[in-house]
Amino acid sequence: MTSRLLPAIALSLLLVAAVSPVPAGAEEPPEPAATAGTDAGDGDRPYWRTNLFKRLFSDQKFLFTDWIGQEVHRPGFTLPLVAGVALAATSHGDDLNQPDLRLERRFNASVTEEGTGTARAFTNLGNAATGIVLIGTTYLIGRFGGHDRLAEASSLSAEALINTGLWTTILKRATARSRPSGGAEGRFFDYQPAPGQSNESFPSGHAAGAFALATVFSGIFGDDHRWVPWVAYGTAGLIGVSRVGLGRHFTSDVLVGGVLGNSFGRMVLTRRDGVAAARRVQTTFAPAFDPVTHEAEVDLTLRW
Repeated sequence: MTSRLLPAIALSLLLVAAVSPVPAGAEEPPEPAATAGTDAGDGDRPYWRTNLFKRLFSDQKFLFTDWIGQEVHRPGFTLPLVAGVALAATSHGDDLNQPDLRLERRFNASVTEEGTGTARAFTNLGNAATGIVLIGTTYLIGRFGGHDRLAEASSLSAEALINTGLWTTILKRATARSRPSGGAEGRFFDYQPAPGQSNESFPSGHAAGAFALATVFSGIFGDDHRWVPWVAYGTAGLIGVSRVGLGRHFTSDVLVGGVLGNSFGRMVLTRRDGVAAARRVQTTFAPAFDPVTHEAEVDLTLRW
C-alpha cells in the first residue's frame, strides 16, 4: 500500500461513517426547529433543503450584521488569525531571514521525493474539482439512499465552500501576496509579479475549503462518531501542510486559511440551527460639519 492511497482511505472512512445505519433501537435525531427571527428553515422544509442561492445571498448579510461581531470576541478565532497575520506581516523589505519565509524554505527543502508524491495527492484532494465531485456524490447518495444526514452535510458543505471560496478569492486579489514558488519572498501588494511568479498566496484556498468541509462534517457527525473530527480535521490539516511542502503557500497562508474556513463552516451550522449570533454589529452614521473649513462629512461608527 503506497502513501498515495492515504487520502482515499481517509475519505472512504468518513463516507462509511456518514452513511452507516442508525443502531437498532435508536432514532434519527429530529430536524432542528426553526427559531423565530432566524433562517433555520423555509416552511416545513429544513434549512439545508432550501434554495442554495438564496442561502448564499442571505449569508452575506448575516456575515456582516451578525457573524463578524460574534467572531471577533471569540479567542479561538481571533488569536490564531492575529498570529497568522502577524507572521505574514514579517514579509517586507529585503529581509530574507523573516520567519515565514524561513519556515517555508526549510520545510520545502526537507520534503523527499516520496513526500512530494504524498503532498501532491493531498493537494489534489483539496482541489475545487475534487470537492465538487465529492460533495455532489455524497449528496446524491444521501438523497436517493435515504441518508438525510449525509445529504444535509453535503448541502451545508457546498454552502460553506462557496462562501469560503468567494471571500478567499477577494482576499487573494486584495492582498496580492507572492507565492513562495518561483523564488518569490511572500511580499504583499505585488500587483505586477515577475514572470513565473503568482500573487495569489494569501490566504490558502485549499486550507480554507478543507477546514470548512471538515467543520461541517464534524458538526453533524461528531457527536455520534467521535473519530469523524479526527479524520476530517486531520485530512484538512494534511491538505494545508501539503501546500507548504510543495512551495505553493507560506505557513501563515495556511493558518489564516484554516481559521477562515472553520469560521465559515461554523457560520453555516449556526444558521442551520436557527441560532442568532450573540453579538450584532451596530452601524451608526453621524453627520459632521467643520465650521472652520466649512466642510461637511459623515462619520461611520461600528460597534460590536
